[in-house]
Amino acid sequence: MSKVHDQAPSKSPQTQEWIETNLSDQDRRQGQIIKDMDALGPERDRWVDAFLERIQARGFNFDSDQKRRIRSDEIPGKPERPFKVIF
Repeated sequence: MSKVHDQAPSKSPQTQEWIETNLSDQDRRQGQIIKDMDALGPERDRWVDAFLERIQARGFNFDSDQKRRIRSDEIPGKPERPFKVIF
């Protein structure tokens, strides 16, 4: 008895060419996205710093209209690894 996944369906040469073309286009676009995200590094660091300062100074709403300031000892330290954007 053969299983469904024993044999892959055959692809026409045109289909295989289309797959390879689209795969290379996706790799190129992903490379550009990664490059753009890495270029935003210094600006992203400023955004994070501004956010951390804001939640310590003004606080944040944790329940409806109740606001709470975050103490500096509650802020986690910055990791030593590079910032990684997940998409």
